Amino acid sequence: MKQLAVIIAPIVQYQIDQQVLYIAQDSIDNALAWENRVREAIEDIGKISGHAIDQQASSRFGYTVRKVVFERTYIIHYWIDESAGAVRVINFRHGTRLPRSGEP
Repeated sequence: MKQLAVIIAPIVQYQIDQQVLYIAQDSIDNALAWENRVREAIEDIGKISGHAIDQQASSRFGYTVRKVVFERTYIIHYWIDESAGAVRVINFRHGTRLPRSGEP
């Protein structure tokens, strides 16, 4: 599979920023390191095919939503926009948190 562009929705950027700020309350170095790891994981989504399909999210949205588990704690949802040759990252959340209205 070729490298796909990775497009991060503004809400996902906000969700990541909020988590970085939360971690930074304890350690700025840890927060910056965590942010680098999550951004690398998101960029890697464009290189890797075949992540798990989130059946519940796909049913709610009416299209195939895939998910990646980051550091065994966070869930990253995305869909493949083949017409644009891109991966669209649409949600990021802690795995123990249930989806809110409108989230995958």
